[in-house]
Amino acid sequence: MSPPALLHHGESPSGTPRLLIEFPHAAAADNAADISAITGLVNRVFIEGEAGIWNNGYVRTSDAEVADLIRKGQLAVAYLAPPAATSEKELLDQKGRLVGCVCVKQNSSSMCTLSMLALDKTYQGLGLGREMFQFVEDYCLSLGCTTLGLDILVPTTYDHPLKTRMQAWYKRRGFRETRLADFAEEYPALAPLLSGPVVYRVFEKKLR
Repeated sequence: MSPPALLHHGESPSGTPRLLIEFPHAAAADNAADISAITGLVNRVFIEGEAGIWNNGYVRTSDAEVADLIRKGQLAVAYLAPPAATSEKELLDQKGRLVGCVCVKQNSSSMCTLSMLALDKTYQGLGLGREMFQFVEDYCLSLGCTTLGLDILVPTTYDHPLKTRMQAWYKRRGFRETRLADFAEEYPALAPLLSGPVVYRVFEKKLR
């Protein structure tokens, strides 16, 4: 059974949209149009966010992977929330534009990892990324997990401005780098698609 939808209540700053974030039910994986929209969003965000790291033609995900993650209950999807909705039924019936997603997997009884975090460029800089992270942290705690992990792929021959900002942002949220991993060893099929040398930085945050 998929986890319930979650709306972050409270007064939003003027002009800032609210989000409805949910783990879609497994049946949503059969909606080809919705799956394609999520795949397209992720690939657009990553093509820009990891520009220069990959050779031309690389894509972050596929319809098949997105559908599989939804069937497994591992992909949370963010929509603009209808401003007047008050009940969960109204939220789900009236959810607005797709704006983001994040993959969350439980690796052990005490640890979850997140990946494939994507937020539509139009809605970046409004605090919605923090809202998505809070959703992930609350969900992990609900599973009994006390540690949240993530990783960042960083080129070693030049400073990638977005990756530098991301690392600083994660650290402000309480993440600490725990180790360097060998990307080619962990993802041998993807390594040939890299445009140059990289380092794979692994971060963790204690949730309690």
